[in-house]
Parts: sequence; C-alpha cells; structure tokens
Amino acid sequence: MLKWHKWAGLFFTFFLFVFALSGVFLNHRRAIASTDIQRSLLPESYRYSNWNNGSVRGSISLTGDSVLIYGGNGIWLTDSGAGNFTPFNKGIKKGADNNITVRIVKTESGDVFAVTTFDIYRLENNEWRNLSHALNTRERLSDVEVRGDSVFLISRSHLYASGYPYESFERITVKTPENFDNRVSLFKTMWTLHSGELFGIAGKVFVDILGIFTIIFCVTGVIIIFFPGILKKRKRNGKDSSALRSILKTSFKWHNKPGIIFLFFLLVLCITGMFLRPPLLISIVTSKNQPIPLTIQTNKNCWFDKLRSIRYDDHDNSWILYTSDGFYKLDDLRQTPEKLTKVPPVSVMGLNVMTKTDSVTWVTGSYSGIYKWNRDTETITDYYTGEAVRRQRGGPSVMGNAVSGFSCDFAGDIAFGHKSGAIPGNILPEMPDEVRKGKMSLWHFSLEAHVGRIYTFLPGIILSFFIPLSGIFFLIILITGFEIYRRRRKKKRKRMETV
Repeated sequence: MLKWHKWAGLFFTFFLFVFALSGVFLNHRRAIASTDIQRSLLPESYRYSNWNNGSVRGSISLTGDSVLIYGGNGIWLTDSGAGNFTPFNKGIKKGADNNITVRIVKTESGDVFAVTTFDIYRLENNEWRNLSHALNTRERLSDVEVRGDSVFLISRSHLYASGYPYESFERITVKTPENFDNRVSLFKTMWTLHSGELFGIAGKVFVDILGIFTIIFCVTGVIIIFFPGILKKRKRNGKDSSALRSILKTSFKWHNKPGIIFLFFLLVLCITGMFLRPPLLISIVTSKNQPIPLTIQTNKNCWFDKLRSIRYDDHDNSWILYTSDGFYKLDDLRQTPEKLTKVPPVSVMGLNVMTKTDSVTWVTGSYSGIYKWNRDTETITDYYTGEAVRRQRGGPSVMGNAVSGFSCDFAGDIAFGHKSGAIPGNILPEMPDEVRKGKMSLWHFSLEAHVGRIYTFLPGIILSFFIPLSGIFFLIILITGFEIYRRRRKKKRKRMETV
C-alpha cells in the first residue's frame, strides 16, 4: 500500500496539480476572462493556420463593400475580396474570452449588434457600445436575432426583446412545451456535480476548496517523500534541521487529516470526471435522470441553461429555437414551442452554424458535421456530398468533420473546420500575421489542460484514454492513502490499549 501510494502519487503529482488548478479556474470564467495565454507558447495544434481553431464563426456584410468576420479571434473588418484585415474591437472588453463573438446581426434600418460570451454591443460611430446593463443578468449569452428593427437575444435560460432605441430589454420566459420530459441529461448531471454547479454557488465554492486542498496534498506529498532523506543526510553532516522537521511535521498534518475528511468528496469528483470524456462518456450520453431535489435541476424554468440558438424563418414566419433538448418551432415567442423531429444531427457540444442560404434552405454545422436542411421538404443532406442523412441516435462528438463556422459573404461559401480551417482554402488569403497571433483565454487553456488535450507530447493512444487512466491513478492514490491511514490508526489504538 505504501509503495502504491508513494510511487503512483509521485508519478501523478504534476497531472493532479494541473487538474486541481485548472478546475478552480474553470469555475470562475468571468473572473479570469481578461487573462490570456500567447498561442505561440502552446503546442502547434493550438496555433492559428488557415482560419482554424474556431477563429471564424461567421461574417456579415455591412454598407458598401465592408464585411465583418467574427468568431473566437474577435471581430475583423475586411472587404468582399478579403484584401485587408483590420481589428474592429474598439469598445469591447479586453481579453480573448471577452472577444469571442457568437454572432453579429443588422436590423432593417441598419443598426448593428454583436453578442460576445457575456455581453451585447451596438455599433455606434465605428465603436461598440455595451448594452449589457439593460439585461440585468449574469448568465452567459447564447445568440441574437433581428426581425425588422427589433432585437431578440437569448441567454442560457431566457429570451430578451428590445426595440429602438434599445435602452431596455424585456425578459421573456419561453413556455413549457406539451408532453415535456422533465428528466435531465445524465451527462449534464455529471457535469454540474463535477463542477459543483449542481448546488449553486455554494457547490462551486466547495469544489474550489477541494481543488485547493488537492494542490496542498500534491505539495505536502512531495515533501513527505523527499524530506526524510534530506533530514538523514543533514544529520550525518551535523547540520541543523529543526526548520525542515517542522515543515515535515506540518506537511503530515495537512496531508493526512484533510485527506480523510475530504476522501468521499474527492472520490465523487474523480468518478464523475471520468464519465465526462470518452470512452465512459458513451455509456451515459443518451441517459436521463429525474431532477435531483434541492438542486438547480428543480428550477421552475424548464429551459434553465438549455437555450443555445435562435433564428427567424421568413419563409413560414416562424421562429426556430435550438436548445440542448433539440430544435423547436414557435409561430410567436410567447406561444408554446413545438418540437421538430426531422432535424439535422448536432454534436453533444452544440450547434455552431445556422445560416440561411436561400428561401427554404439552412446550413447547420457542429462537431458532428455540416448539413443542408430544406425545411419545405424536410430533407437533410450532407453539405459536401449531397447524400441524404439518416438521423442517428445521440452519441459522442464526431471530430473528423468538425465545423466551427460558415460564411457566404465572399467569392463563394466557406465552411470553417475546427482543425482544417477554411474549406475551400482558395477564397480567403492566408491569415495575416496580426490575425494569426491571436491569444487563447486562460479559461480555454485551463479547459484544454483539464481534459488532457494540452499534453500533445503523449502518444495518441494515451491521449485518447487520458481521463480514465488519470481517474484510475487518482482512485489508487485515494484508496491506498485511506487504507494506510486506517491501518496506522488501528495499530496506534492497539498500542494505547496495551499501555
């Protein structure tokens, strides 16, 4: 037990430290939104090339020959020939995460609005003015749409409507659909339990405490392993070691008792984390559970944390609402949504593209591919091959044809693959240096580190199973640590009884 705990712990200390630190960062996205990492310091796969890595989500044509291209790398002004690129982020909060632009829309009268991760902006005199104060919400924003001169914004849980002069937004709670299944995705339950969000702010703070103590366990564990040898060597050399002995004694104190106190919660944290990535993810991705009492799952709003995208279809004068539960149709935003059944496949990671290319055809894209959706005939075809797509039951994300953006404002339609970049690659020029040098937010860097993708130096097979393998190591460390502590306590009691 001692050998397993010692050597498995020593080998895994660095990875466990990164897990804990990145987990704390992931729980506080707003707080670190202005902190960035230079992509030049990251592995090659994280650097921009050919407009990849989510750098482009979409584009919009403004007056004259001006085109705004936007996405994970902020907003850039160019022309229909993509001749020059100029940063167009004046007025938007600093930081790569704050610059991630979900969508830009234009009203009939020419007012332009942009939605970023946390804010909505209106373009005034070539500068973005923040209108988020009129929303009165701390929720992450999901999408924006216009109809006439009215603006319709959705957060993760609510819909907001505003008209000229856009000084206030009316909050609309979308109605509960008929035959609504109130069960919750087991994947979502695992996710929120792992982050602590399942129990609100208190839960997230508690998971932060677990992360901080895990960092303490890493540091004290290394001290406990190496300090005894150092002390013996100093004793042989006749050197004073009182300070080091005090540090070792304190390390034992902070390593053992807190480890036992938090053991159960660390086990839960470990096991839930293992199920959030393949291959264990496959076993829960289609499963659902009843809402857990006294958690955020019992929210009266059935759309809590489910709204993702909104579009208005002027062909049949209806709204299309994409949610984590699928696509819904509404003739009026205050009416009851009707679930659509013949819809394109969408990755569990969510919808990235929904663009209308003619009166009846929409292009939809996600990490499960890109498709043409004819709402008149209800036919769905692969965007590249034109072959009919059979709707498949849910499963893990398909990364082979992952699409993160789409544009139809240049010489031809362009799809943006997450890894491959612009397809076809002969419409846009190679990314200019200023665009290519975009940064990565600390939050997204933490996410890449937390799921293990950042360790590109590891063999592919190890990366594929990094999370379950890490979970096994952590379980070994926790269980052996508990057993060592239990046996030593038992021996100590026997000695006391003998005395």
